[in-house]
Amino acid sequence: MTPHFRAHLASFITLLLVQVSVQAACDTYTVSGIPGGFTRRLFADFSNVSPGGDAASLLSSFGIGISSDTVRSTPIPRTSVPSNIALGNGALNLKVSRYSGSGAVQSAEMVTRDTFKFASVRTSMKSSKTPGVVEGNFFYLNDNQEIDWETLTSTISTSSQCVPAGIWATNQRAFAGAPATDATIPFTFDPTADFHEYRIDWSSDATAFYIDGQRKARFTQNVPTQAGHWIWNVWSSGDPCWSNGPPTADSITQIRSIEMFTGWTSTVSGNVCSA
Repeated sequence: MTPHFRAHLASFITLLLVQVSVQAACDTYTVSGIPGGFTRRLFADFSNVSPGGDAASLLSSFGIGISSDTVRSTPIPRTSVPSNIALGNGALNLKVSRYSGSGAVQSAEMVTRDTFKFASVRTSMKSSKTPGVVEGNFFYLNDNQEIDWETLTSTISTSSQCVPAGIWATNQRAFAGAPATDATIPFTFDPTADFHEYRIDWSSDATAFYIDGQRKARFTQNVPTQAGHWIWNVWSSGDPCWSNGPPTADSITQIRSIEMFTGWTSTVSGNVCSA
């Protein structure tokens, strides 16, 4: 093989690889059960992070901000403290601080900067072992445009007087005075022992809730119709019929990754990938 031929072959292989790479790019992502497709994919991977890094800057690179709001919850208010979101060993840590006995419960919350209408959002999460905390992963515009996956760490495996054991899937009421649409799904595993994927698919006619790729609930009532943000938070208000607590020790919920498909389109075109 002459040097000229080898150089020509190398150029051809490089061109072929570039063409394959271009062809492999996805113009539209389709999700089973959702008509149309999505034009944007975000994948926030925290599996390689380590303590001491700048969590706020990393999240900002993914279009996610850290909240610092106070909620006048009862019986105890709660405050989102930016420093309660930090990089851990291979995960993003969301903390609810041990309650001191006075003032607001120091909690944690992060939210997408962009708003969107319809999505498929998958969060790989490990629940806290500390009772008295709510772990939320949800779409929100207002109290009548909301979709929730919520784990209550006090009732993961044991029911309370008010709350059955399991994880809550909810479409909040679309109109004041109307009932919400919800279901409590019993866990078939210990969510505090390892990471599991919690997914919500939201389309114009339904919301579907998945754990580790298996559908657990599907609702066609109270489906949100407006664009809003996605939020991840951990908090406690000491409400004995919901959050319980507040926690007597620091509570850490871990997120290993977030994958989001947004930019819904009714027209599937270009190179199509299954999401």
